[in-house]
Amino acid sequence: MVGGPSSVSDFFSHLLGLLRVEALSPRNQAVFAAARTRRPAFARHATLESVLAAMADARAETYPEREALTRALVAEMQASPSPAWTAALASAYAPMLRRLRSRLLGNAVPREDLDQLVLATFLSVGRNFPLPRWQDWTAVRLRQQTARAVFRYLRKERAEQHDKYTPQQLAAWLPDTRPVTPMESPRRPSVRRSFVRRDAVLVHLARDTLPRSDVEVLMATVVRREKLRAYASRLVGGDATEVERVYQRLKRQRTRLMQRLRTQAVDTAAQPPGGC
Repeated sequence: MVGGPSSVSDFFSHLLGLLRVEALSPRNQAVFAAARTRRPAFARHATLESVLAAMADARAETYPEREALTRALVAEMQASPSPAWTAALASAYAPMLRRLRSRLLGNAVPREDLDQLVLATFLSVGRNFPLPRWQDWTAVRLRQQTARAVFRYLRKERAEQHDKYTPQQLAAWLPDTRPVTPMESPRRPSVRRSFVRRDAVLVHLARDTLPRSDVEVLMATVVRREKLRAYASRLVGGDATEVERVYQRLKRQRTRLMQRLRTQAVDTAAQPPGGC
């Protein structure tokens, strides 16, 4: 829904904070140093923090540099698997993402689903942005393409899931919803997907800092959503006793890891932001 005041969800702010921390991580300095040799737009910036500070300067006379930096960030994100570029582009456009997220009012879908939708859509637009074809107005095009895709998805979701919501929920979700016939016993959407997606994001952000054994179990069972018992069976073969022993160990390991990641996410987001 467009218009009206709305506070951005705590989780969305936490997520943007995590992405900024990832972008400015010391382990990404070497990645940025290598990119400086390829991208003239980065030449005068010693660090990604300097790039983000330049992107935050909204004066009209700085637009040419911000345009060049945006194109360099998008190019690196498309060419490199490093999470530094995904995090940097999202951090650079955090104000725009917050404005877009604040336009999505109502409680027809869980807040965390909307958070993920905005961020995932923006990053998808960036990864698929046709740099050779569109040579100018990159920031405007990123914003427009992201907003259009978000609202297109919401309208499609409304059309496919309308039987799950009351007329009042539908009216609050999108501004052009027409009155519908009241339905008996409407079902509220499950919020479980929100937490599954949140945990997958946390694992992706932390995978470079965790031991390989921890990353493997989290990627398999949290990101790819493989059943933990099936994962244990795949590790040790068909011996039922050994599978059970490994399953119990992995279950404790995964629980401790996810509790730690969730706690770190909250603690990191609670730190005062710097710059940008």
